[in-house]
Amino acid sequence: MACIRSMNDFHKKMDAAEGKVVVLDLYATWYGPCKDMDKSVKSMARKYSTKAMVIKSNVDKFLDLVDQYKIKSMPTFIFLRGTTRLARFRGADEHNLIKTIKKLTK
Repeated sequence: MACIRSMNDFHKKMDAAEGKVVVLDLYATWYGPCKDMDKSVKSMARKYSTKAMVIKSNVDKFLDLVDQYKIKSMPTFIFLRGTTRLARFRGADEHNLIKTIKKLTK
């Protein structure tokens, strides 16, 4: 799991994913539902580390990503392979997070 520090860092991490499913976690540090999902996201990142890479992005710091992915609420999870969007959902839904990553990493 990686927290991005700059847009350049984001692009490097995306390149480093090399065919893995990328789970882009767009969150706000101050928002309760985002805090609630943090433990689940960390657990999922460990469990699926050979097949997926989690990239966390603070929406208050990276407005380019907020615009690019049209983020309206948090947390938002976007599943990508390269530039192809595989899935997306919003909200603190641990069940949906696990179900989606299982499906995409079969």
